[in-house]
Amino acid sequence: MQQRLRDTWARVFLMGLLLVVIALPSQTFAQPGCRNGVLSLGDGSEGIRDLNGCLAYLEDPDQNLSFEEVRNLPLGKFNRHYEGVLNFGYTESAYWTRLDIGTRDLKKPADWMLELALPLVDDVRLYVVRDGHLVEERGAGYYDNWRDRDLAVPNPTFRLTMQPDAPTTIFLRVTNKNTFRLPITLWPRDEYIAKVAVDEVVRGILLGAILAILAYNLFVAVSVREPSNIYYLLYLVSAVVFTATEQVHGIQLFDERPLLLSKEYLHFHIIFTWFFGLLFARALLETRQRSPDLDKVLMVCMHAVVATFVMALFMPYSVSMEWIVVASILLSSILIVVSYLSWRHYNPAARAHFFAWTAALIGFGIYGFTVIGYLPLNTFTSYTPQFGITAQVILFSFALADRIKQVQGDALAWNKKALANLRRYQSLFDNVIEGVFQMSPERRFVTVNPAMAELLGYPNRHELLQTNPDVLDTCIADDVLRRLVVDQLERTGTVK
Repeated sequence: MQQRLRDTWARVFLMGLLLVVIALPSQTFAQPGCRNGVLSLGDGSEGIRDLNGCLAYLEDPDQNLSFEEVRNLPLGKFNRHYEGVLNFGYTESAYWTRLDIGTRDLKKPADWMLELALPLVDDVRLYVVRDGHLVEERGAGYYDNWRDRDLAVPNPTFRLTMQPDAPTTIFLRVTNKNTFRLPITLWPRDEYIAKVAVDEVVRGILLGAILAILAYNLFVAVSVREPSNIYYLLYLVSAVVFTATEQVHGIQLFDERPLLLSKEYLHFHIIFTWFFGLLFARALLETRQRSPDLDKVLMVCMHAVVATFVMALFMPYSVSMEWIVVASILLSSILIVVSYLSWRHYNPAARAHFFAWTAALIGFGIYGFTVIGYLPLNTFTSYTPQFGITAQVILFSFALADRIKQVQGDALAWNKKALANLRRYQSLFDNVIEGVFQMSPERRFVTVNPAMAELLGYPNRHELLQTNPDVLDTCIADDVLRRLVVDQLERTGTVK
């Protein structure tokens, strides 16, 4: 019954998640025409997530190009981008982007917001050229003061005032030692504020769900004190710290960024998350006790994580992150296979663990296909990693519930077995023809069988226990023999 109830709640959650996805505004708006590489804006233009065909980029490998040098380069020196999100992986280069905007259809000045959806970006410099003159130069980045930003939001955002019939060129210079993606979008001011509100609601729901599960499992871990619950709690803590650091969510509430949530330690957050995740998998799946071969696989993975931690202390940050990203995909696949084998062969509780890692991998997979351009960039695809992680931790809770149910079932089976053995012993004790008894250190009867009571001349054992005579005086009439028995009991504790 409990299993059916949990399955029902799982289906309700997944259906609810699907409804939320459907209800979220897709925000894949009709894009104004990009004529000959120039983006045309008008009074009725809507938010633009897809700047493909309008956006051009230039690599600066030595980071020594000045704005004037880039500005004077012919457009042919730039590479036109046509599909997906600009993605350069991990690189030491700086990148310049160029966006030409035509405002012939504007009737009056309009405020627009240019967003780079990359909260961990090191530095972004904005240059606005209008009618051939540099009219604005601003900057934002991970290390800048949030109070100096146009909006105190995680993603670097710039307010642009578009003038009617005034051709405008926007240059961005971006440097970043994390994964180098450039998901650049352009929004009317009011529409961007509405979009940020939706983003904050989604972030709040997902992070709030993880924190609620963390609080619940803290109570469970304190109450149950099972290793699997403790490892899961540590996994949740590491995942929350990683998510808060990677999303830069809530950091603006602090006067200074907490050292624990600094992006310099992001690769260590991932390593600790994997370490505790593997410990949790090993405890939940009971590989050490029930499947030595699978346990060896998990132990190899754990040793690899420890080795990665040691190497990360000496390797450059970008190299560590590249290796960790590749290793994460590999570890996720291994855990899916190990969970499936455990589920199919010996551990029913591994089923939820299998689906949990599958959900996480699907979430990151959808986001990966979005980044390379196979899927549209919208509210859902932007947050599929967070959706996957949230689904994962919820399914982990189901796995732990199955584990607790399994432990309770095993304990109940052992109790039944012990009770059956006790009944067999009691039957033997009551029906044996020899006198059998148990004596206290004070030489009084504790238990006796009916045959013993009959040998001592009592009608039943209850009267013998009620009379409560001295055992040795009653059973051994010879004083010398009684003293020998007492001496031997005092010396060795047994009599033969």
